[in-house]
Amino acid sequence: MSDLNLNDKRVIVKVKELDLKVGKKHILQNINFEVGEGDTLVLMGKNGCGKTMLLKTIVGLFYPQQGESILFGQNIYELKGVELENLKKNIGYVFQKSGLFDSLTVAENVIFALRRFSDLDESELLRRATECLNKSGLKDVEQKMPSELSGGMQKRAAIARAIAMNPKLLLLDDPTAGLDPVLSDAIADLILDLRDELKTTSIVITHDKKVARKLATKIALMISGKIHTILPAEEFFTTSDPAVEQFRDGKLEGPIPVVE
Repeated sequence: MSDLNLNDKRVIVKVKELDLKVGKKHILQNINFEVGEGDTLVLMGKNGCGKTMLLKTIVGLFYPQQGESILFGQNIYELKGVELENLKKNIGYVFQKSGLFDSLTVAENVIFALRRFSDLDESELLRRATECLNKSGLKDVEQKMPSELSGGMQKRAAIARAIAMNPKLLLLDDPTAGLDPVLSDAIADLILDLRDELKTTSIVITHDKKVARKLATKIALMISGKIHTILPAEEFFTTSDPAVEQFRDGKLEGPIPVVE
């Protein structure tokens, strides 16, 4: 679906010296990291530490006071019009609470962006919706409304919408939040299957250590709007870093403040 040339661009996401203030509050401070093609960076940290705002700022839903978000070799903050649209065609985003449009059917939700950015006719659009829903583990829900779906099904429908454009970059904000352990594991397996099939690069927010271990190539721990450390996934679960240990083991005492 994309008009971008993605050849020979190993680094898909490069965030440089990102600073964001909302009002007088410093939300993000000096954020720097890279995500390579096909990798999955998992963002972890306490509620309120800035994870969701970082994800939204990376894709230009918020504009920082300082820094760059370079996606596919282009600084998203410098793009406008067709160039920005072409870039965003390569990005799939799953919001924290699914973000489905209540007034649209499940199928209409899935093809929302395709209707705008593709030349597919109605029968082709519906076929694509069914294909994406099936990939996400849903069948015969095209004409249902989001309110008729369970929480887990809504998560899957949101993922189906996110992959409809065959994105090269997939951002997922706490895709297993509020789900039981069995369903969380199923969603994690789904994300892995889609990543392998679509060859996507991913950034995932989660509080679930099991999900993080299954998905991540690297894990970043955020504290008070800053990235404290980024480690290979297995190292994150074995390091003696005091802050990582505190978060990992759920301890009150340590360098991470109880209230952000």
